[in-house]
Amino acid sequence: MVRLPDGRQLGFARHGDGGRPVFFFHGVGTSRLARHPDDSIAVSLGADVIAVDRPGIGLSDAKPGRRLLDWPDDVAALADLLGIDRFAILGWSGGGPYAAACAYKLRDRVIAAGIVSGPGPFVGPGAMTEIRATWRRRVRLAGMAPWLMRVAIWNWGRPLRRDPVRAFEMAVAEMCESDRLILADPGLRSVMIENAVEVYRQGGRGLYDEGRILAGPWGFRPDEIPGVVHLWHGELDSAVPPEMGRHMAHSIPRCHARFYPREGHHLLYSRWREILKALIA
Repeated sequence: MVRLPDGRQLGFARHGDGGRPVFFFHGVGTSRLARHPDDSIAVSLGADVIAVDRPGIGLSDAKPGRRLLDWPDDVAALADLLGIDRFAILGWSGGGPYAAACAYKLRDRVIAAGIVSGPGPFVGPGAMTEIRATWRRRVRLAGMAPWLMRVAIWNWGRPLRRDPVRAFEMAVAEMCESDRLILADPGLRSVMIENAVEVYRQGGRGLYDEGRILAGPWGFRPDEIPGVVHLWHGELDSAVPPEMGRHMAHSIPRCHARFYPREGHHLLYSRWREILKALIA
């Protein structure tokens, strides 16, 4: 952990061998633990993967009222404390908007950005106009009755807190075949079960903030991101529909997008080597 200029502690895990730094931003409902379990891949590529807990998640202190554009300040402060000048960033799933925010706000320091299975903005400038009815209901709920979202997040986490192994197995059973095969790996299975406990280390407030930010305006438009953004998305992704990936690919001016017809939400792990290689090339 490191202490930020405002006194908060920021938790992170470093995986690599002092190579080229890649800051990894976990998805909503996960923590710094949700990186690829085989560190030898990063080492063999010369990548130094730094997985960071967002405020209120895992080891990182909460930041009341935080916004999406507050996150780049935390990342810049962490980079300064680690003696890192320029770096790549990678956001998976709900970590995608945080990677986009860093690509926008830290344009002089971010060498390359990656978004894997990530959503775009739901409301405000640059938002996708056509989203599925289920997502429209969730966004509307978050705006009109935030307390209901807090209750929903708490109830969603009850099985994880009660029996993380069973909750993991039940979640995997509902996924597409490609995701089930990926998550059958014993090392990744262990990481995900451990993560289910870690994400609730401080209770549910951090997850509530995650949901609130995901459902709210970003504070910038995707077409204002100046640098190169690599994007990966599976066409079978049921957690973040591929339409969202295509919206981001069309909105970001310098986006190199890859869509995979037979893959789902967890392609981060099957394509980990490819993703890291693209970001540190």
